[in-house]
Amino acid sequence: MEERFLYHIWDEGHLIPDPRTISGKTIRIVYQGQYNTGRGPDFKNAIIELDGHQSRGDVEIHLKSTDWQAHNHHEDVYYNRVILHVVLKHNSPYELTICEDGKGVEILALEHQLSEDILKLTQEQDIPASPAVFCDLLSAVDKDRLLSILHSAGIRRFESKIKRFNTALALSSFDQIFYEGIFEALGYDKNKLNTMQIAQSLPIPLLREFLADGMSAGELAAIFLGASGLLRKGSALLPKAELQALLESWESQPFFARRLDIDWQLFRIRPQNHPLKRLLYISPIIHASLSQGIFHHFLQQTQDANDLYKAFRAIWQPQTGAGNQLPQSLGNTVQNNIYLNIFLPVLCLWQRKMARESSSVIDAYRKFPALQPNHITRFMERYLNPSQIKLAQSKAIYQQGLMDIYHRYCNWHLCAECKQRATNAELI
Repeated sequence: MEERFLYHIWDEGHLIPDPRTISGKTIRIVYQGQYNTGRGPDFKNAIIELDGHQSRGDVEIHLKSTDWQAHNHHEDVYYNRVILHVVLKHNSPYELTICEDGKGVEILALEHQLSEDILKLTQEQDIPASPAVFCDLLSAVDKDRLLSILHSAGIRRFESKIKRFNTALALSSFDQIFYEGIFEALGYDKNKLNTMQIAQSLPIPLLREFLADGMSAGELAAIFLGASGLLRKGSALLPKAELQALLESWESQPFFARRLDIDWQLFRIRPQNHPLKRLLYISPIIHASLSQGIFHHFLQQTQDANDLYKAFRAIWQPQTGAGNQLPQSLGNTVQNNIYLNIFLPVLCLWQRKMARESSSVIDAYRKFPALQPNHITRFMERYLNPSQIKLAQSKAIYQQGLMDIYHRYCNWHLCAECKQRATNAELI
């Protein structure tokens, strides 16, 4: 049997009533968790009751109990949040699986605890098609009602971002919050806090001081990469001459010598998505806009444009790399994420602070085409009717609406509250 078949068994709950762990504890699966496509356990944020005590964490699935050690999970801190080890066969002498931090985790062996409807399939070693499991709210409404719900939730998510930026603004500036937002977007989910830490450790006022003292664009790139440790961790990604130029610039520049304590997550990251590459791409733009301010640079370039998005994209035209290599630029996916999730809400906040009309920014948000699906939108689409998935993928605001509903309700299994709020027209 393949391990992916066990994923299906766990995900769809093909177990006997009241299964027990190897240690004899009764187990109730409140929520099986979300399938993880990145580093770490197979299912994230599961909710499990063991002998009536509820806990939330991750679930790891193997064919045999000893696969935990064979895969070196006992030495991997990313498996310390595991609350249940699910296996087909238990072949360990111990009743518990031991994590890197010494915690003991209950083991659920499936071999003799599978439901009758799955036993035949396990014998045939075939993978059944997942039955349709639709959301009682989203899949039960017509097209117009669905789009209305998603549109309203998408606007609510946009306004929430504006509120968060407004709170940050009380302690900072438009240039700094936009700068931090860009750097957060450069890291995606795995490294977004790490890249944002760089922007917080090297704030705009400090970089302006360096600029006044003669810092070049190449030195700025070297500071970003050297201080963060990426110059060492990602050295294989750079041509030898460019790496050498950056190393020499980092060692000789007089502006910043401190090394930041950053725990980079670089497992299974494609070279073009590596934070080293993205910091190299963004450095010339940051340097060129420092004297004016990065947000105000973008504002000046876009405020009189007939097409806000087109003007925004023009700012990202290929820049000369820090090592004087061929022109480089961020990919369209990253640019679009920055435009939708950072630039538009910050711009809307600025217009409101300046007592200016912000409807054009809201319209730009409403009309923007869909971004690439992420793990949350893919997760939410499984609860839509097939005919509705295309609708939800047609605009970014609908995707944002799915994400808003997920974070407010689905992630906490508040189905009744979600339906009640929709009934009370709070979602529309």
